[in-house]
Amino acid sequence: MVCSEIYSLIRTGEGEYALRTFYLPRTEIQGIRQTDFVVAGSLDELFSGLSVMEPQMEGRTNFVLPDSGQLRLFPVDMGSDFVEQKRLNGTDFHGTRAEVMGQMKESLWQWGYHPRPNACFRDVDVTETLQKIMEHNTHYYQTDFDYDRETLLNAAERDGAPQYFFWLSRHGGTHCFPEQDVYFECISPHNSWNYYGSSRDEHARAFWVELYGMRDGKAMGNILELDYQKHLDYLSTHSAAPAWVDVVFQNRFGYQTFCFQEYDKNWKSIVQEYGRAERIKYRAEEPEQHVIAILQGREMFWKNTREMKVEDYVAQIDHERLHGYGYTEDDLLLTGPMDAKRAVNHGLECFALNRDGTREPIFSQEAFVRAISKNKLFGMDAGEKEILQYFKQGAIPLFTVREMQKIYALALQAGMGNEPGEDGVLGRILHKAECMLSREADRDIREESEETQGAETVQDEMIQ
Repeated sequence: MVCSEIYSLIRTGEGEYALRTFYLPRTEIQGIRQTDFVVAGSLDELFSGLSVMEPQMEGRTNFVLPDSGQLRLFPVDMGSDFVEQKRLNGTDFHGTRAEVMGQMKESLWQWGYHPRPNACFRDVDVTETLQKIMEHNTHYYQTDFDYDRETLLNAAERDGAPQYFFWLSRHGGTHCFPEQDVYFECISPHNSWNYYGSSRDEHARAFWVELYGMRDGKAMGNILELDYQKHLDYLSTHSAAPAWVDVVFQNRFGYQTFCFQEYDKNWKSIVQEYGRAERIKYRAEEPEQHVIAILQGREMFWKNTREMKVEDYVAQIDHERLHGYGYTEDDLLLTGPMDAKRAVNHGLECFALNRDGTREPIFSQEAFVRAISKNKLFGMDAGEKEILQYFKQGAIPLFTVREMQKIYALALQAGMGNEPGEDGVLGRILHKAECMLSREADRDIREESEETQGAETVQDEMIQ
């Protein structure tokens, strides 16, 4: 039985509120979603719609559930013994409106809530769009996306009707599954899709992908951002146990059909007898009901969407992550830990961010490791990130080390003579050259330039 968090919000008096966190089975939460709600909107609208709980209303509670960019308030009578039965099930927080609102906002952010419609991307290069999202949201094991790209390209190259997938980007990797497989209980896609819904630290972002073929060598289609927690609640009551498995084996014509229990229990011996499985398709006992559940799931998420460009979307999710964390200056771009490590290695300016809105420069790998151990976010100036992109591409330098040293020395000497200022062109050239050269070479050239400048000054004084 898979459980998840749900929040209960009660107004106990004038300016006094109580927030309680419960852990209920997702099937029960899905049942609450099917009841009537009284408020749908922002956090402010949610609190404004609350009335003081009267004594005769004992047993009644207001459940708060995020729903595709909105918050919904569900007044449900759970019985007078509900709170006592769940006494050890969750946590309590009491305070003023501002205090409880702040606590709820932080809790909702940690579970991936965002106060905006879900994004959709229409008629796009699917792999390119997903890769851009992955590069901003997935900080470790980005090579997982290589397998996703192969899966999607192979599917797009096949003739026939459009094909549908679920794609998940999380802090430590990505997943791509055929849509129908996620709706089958007990198999790997279903289990993996559900697994990350209970993790606060993964910052999972879920998407539905519609592929409709290749165009100019690109896999084209539509991509829809999902309310991940809402979809997991929906799956808890709309998934089916597979009854049959159709398997296409390598070097064999046609497919073989097995009872799911037989295949699940004896798949090793089946592979030994028939050979490697190339394609596997699961079938439900009641296929029509299974298809209806999938179609209703699609319809549910198209209701509150906004078409966006992927560049605007990744800027939006970076902004949400920084502001949710507590850094609200908007002067830095969110930077993943692997990029922050590269930046430190190349002498680029990188900062560890604090939840109080302050920042600390990271000058060494030791400082980077300390920041990682404290789960801090990292940020970089746009110009510094642009330089970092060069190193990430692994491009061959246009100049040799010796040529780069000469360019650096000339720019340094010109800068000393003309005092261009921090924001001048020479200053930018010097900074980029510093990043291209080793720190030892940088120090040697500076010393050489200072000696040259000193000699020129002495010579000028002698002439005068």
